[in-house]
Amino acid sequence: MSAQARLFERERESAALSDVVENLRRGNGSALLLEGVAGIGKTALLAEAGAAARADGVQVRTARAGEWETGFLFGVVRQLFEPLLAAAGAAGRAALLAGPAAPAAAVVGRPPADDGPPVGDYAALNSLLWLAVHAAEQCPLLLVIDDLHWADPPSLRYLAFLLPRLSGLDIAVLAAVREGEATDGPLLSHLIADPAFTVVRPRLLGLPGTSALLEQRFEGQLSPAFAEACHRATRGNPLLLGELARAVRERGLPTDDAHARYVEDLGPRAVARLVDSRRAKLTRPAVLVAGALAVLGDDTPLSDAAELADVDMHTALSCLDEIGFPEVVRDSEGPGGGGARRIRFTHPLIRSAVYASISTAGRARMHREAARLLEARTGEADLARIAGHLLHAVPAGDPHTVALLRRAAARACALGEPAEAAACLRRCLEEPPSAADRMAVLLELADVTLALDVAAAAGYLQSALPLATTSVERARIAALFGEAAAYVQPTSGALAALDRAAAELEPDTAVDTGDLRARIAATTLFTGFASRSGRVSLPERLPPLRRMAEADGPGARQLDCAIAYQDAMTGRPDAARRARRALSSGLLEPSERTLTARALGLAVLVLAEDGAAMRQLDDLVAYAQRRGSLRILATACAVRARGRILTGRLPEAEADAREGLEAARIFERSTPRTALLDPVLRNVLGDALLQQGLPEEAADVLGPDGGEHFDGPVPLFGGPRLRLALARGAPAAKVAEDALAAGRAAEALGILNPAVTEWRVHAALALRAAGRTEQAEELAAAELGLARAWGAPAPIGRALRLRAGLTPVRARSLGLLLEAVDVLEGSSARLEYAAALADLGTALCADGRAQEARGRLRTALDLAEQCGAAPLVSEVRAALRAAGARPRRAALTGPEALTPSESRVADLAARGGTNRAIAHQLFITPKTVEVHLSRIYRKLGITARTQLAAALGRPTA
Repeated sequence: MSAQARLFERERESAALSDVVENLRRGNGSALLLEGVAGIGKTALLAEAGAAARADGVQVRTARAGEWETGFLFGVVRQLFEPLLAAAGAAGRAALLAGPAAPAAAVVGRPPADDGPPVGDYAALNSLLWLAVHAAEQCPLLLVIDDLHWADPPSLRYLAFLLPRLSGLDIAVLAAVREGEATDGPLLSHLIADPAFTVVRPRLLGLPGTSALLEQRFEGQLSPAFAEACHRATRGNPLLLGELARAVRERGLPTDDAHARYVEDLGPRAVARLVDSRRAKLTRPAVLVAGALAVLGDDTPLSDAAELADVDMHTALSCLDEIGFPEVVRDSEGPGGGGARRIRFTHPLIRSAVYASISTAGRARMHREAARLLEARTGEADLARIAGHLLHAVPAGDPHTVALLRRAAARACALGEPAEAAACLRRCLEEPPSAADRMAVLLELADVTLALDVAAAAGYLQSALPLATTSVERARIAALFGEAAAYVQPTSGALAALDRAAAELEPDTAVDTGDLRARIAATTLFTGFASRSGRVSLPERLPPLRRMAEADGPGARQLDCAIAYQDAMTGRPDAARRARRALSSGLLEPSERTLTARALGLAVLVLAEDGAAMRQLDDLVAYAQRRGSLRILATACAVRARGRILTGRLPEAEADAREGLEAARIFERSTPRTALLDPVLRNVLGDALLQQGLPEEAADVLGPDGGEHFDGPVPLFGGPRLRLALARGAPAAKVAEDALAAGRAAEALGILNPAVTEWRVHAALALRAAGRTEQAEELAAAELGLARAWGAPAPIGRALRLRAGLTPVRARSLGLLLEAVDVLEGSSARLEYAAALADLGTALCADGRAQEARGRLRTALDLAEQCGAAPLVSEVRAALRAAGARPRRAALTGPEALTPSESRVADLAARGGTNRAIAHQLFITPKTVEVHLSRIYRKLGITARTQLAAALGRPTA
């Protein structure tokens, strides 16, 4: 079927495609996505647009994904850029891969060195972006991608990376996706929803278009009834119409009214029936060649298809005509490597039908043979495609297959693609590997899945444990198993394995077994933190471990972090010193394996109000985003959000918690038995919302349990739940009992530090309201004593305010509040400082010192507004009015009402940034940008992005 025959009733679609090409020629990059059912004409529209662009002097690079090629690492990207590099010559290649584009050579050129550093996901994507930029410097570049729904995940990630950056580049993207089909649902859905894509949905042909197409195919008139019957049979699908017309012609049916009823049965499965009928007429060599072309995929060298079909080249050429050249197969566009003739099917539906006509066993055999011949022809230069064929081959216990798949997995890891590496390694286990190699494969698989599915990683490590032949091997595996098992309940099996490994570890002159023992001890503590039963056993484990942590080495520094965290829970003041020693040693660089140690050490420094913690958390969040690690991102966001609440950056804390929660829900959804990060993040998000005066939103986030969570690395003892109950005016007696119950749970686990849980504050306030003053005063005194022992300003200031509120003697109360202000002034705890100033101002006013009170209250108001603490702002305004002042009008609307985070988002949006581009620049999620924009619109009194510049008082273009 000619391209022209498929383009009836396509004026709207052709115009939209032409606009993209015209804008590209003017230097404005953009992207358009054709979305529709199979056979609707997407391929023909892309071909028409590509041909028109070439005629206008635009450089066009094409790719078409294949149904069984999703495992070919960067397969679509390689189709786009490998011919470009191959045709460029040495000097041109050097220019294309210059500067930041250099790492792209590992993706579309030479493979990465086995001993070189991993390219990393961000580096690979950024280098491919620059490769496209360099290619577009001489001539505008149009990337045309068909069948995007079958694209491999790394190529999809590249497009997601490219799209927000097209504006201002001489690069445009045209793509087509089949409606309702996706091999990587979330990633593809995210890409399709990108606002950079203009989505055009071609419609099925109407009866006039159907008639016109058939008239062209039959080269003459046909009866209206026959045309209507064809339209009903195919519903106006252009491809099915063409194949139906072919079937009618092959059967010699007249196209008149009398024969209209015969087409009803031919239409619905026209393509499959065409293939079946043609296949039945083919000679045996032609059947084998057609099958070989289907297995090998688009742009296959005919010589490869001939070898796979076991025929000579002369026979293969004859078979092309027999199969149907150029109606069924045709020559590929663009240069072929080494001048080889390359062949592709005219439509993926035809290729799919040919592939489906091969028996399951026959396909598996052919894929294995295809891998063999590709390796023989290319060595390992095309390792991803070789591995892709092996993924579809029947396991045969072949050691060479295992070795190839392991090398393919290593290369995928080097390119920052752990999911593809995991697929190769899982296939290794199916082959299976030899007994000697099985443990190594399991460990490699656990390593790459740790960031993807921690429960699966724990399972692989548990399977590897019995295969260890030395005590050192067992100890190393047990340490990894314990680290992963901390996220998988119950943890008793991991704790037992760690204890056995420690008991059996024997001295080894080639290994620092002392540091390995420290690592096991650290992991034992990490795993113990993750459950109530594990925490109960901690006190008896700690004394000998303190001496062990005085050694040097990464294991000792991990142990430092674990001990520091436990000490922080109990309130030992030297916990921060121990955490600083660990994190400043240079032995715990960010990685999946050091995550727990780093996170716990940083949590200790946050509790100690050490400013260096926030800088290190910024680095850890950026690292997680570069590496694409959801586990690291969720963990780092949880700790940083808590630090931002402490420092009074409530909107930023909310954004962190939302980003972390989104990452945790994706990560923990793939690991059903884990639920550690989600409740922690819900708790901190609820706290941030409550302190911003959003109790209903907080209630939705906290859920029916109020965010309470007594197990896990960060036990949660009802802080936000108690705060929410107080905000809603719950009975004081009920709040007091709930707070005391939370306190009993905390103390049972040895958690005493008031920087960790504020249950005594909530309990004391509720007890006072319930008339139980003596018990309230006892709790307040205990809170202050423990806070002074810990030494951080925030809990001391909070405890002093609590005692002042319970003290009936005015002078004593003022003294406590003055001390609280002195302790907090100059600290990072801005929100607590604002609250202390507010309490002091109120007390001074009650003491008749209104003028002095007004100064304190104005400072408190400034701080509370900067923090975004709406309830505290309201309290301070009321206090100022009581002190005889007229507080300035609240900036509830207009640009002044925006928080710093909202101002940054508003500024970028006013400049034309998309949600995705803003998220990328500010290292937050698009969902967080949406949350900010909804509040920005409300505060500015606008309803659309186009109104932002004017509302912000910025000049418009």
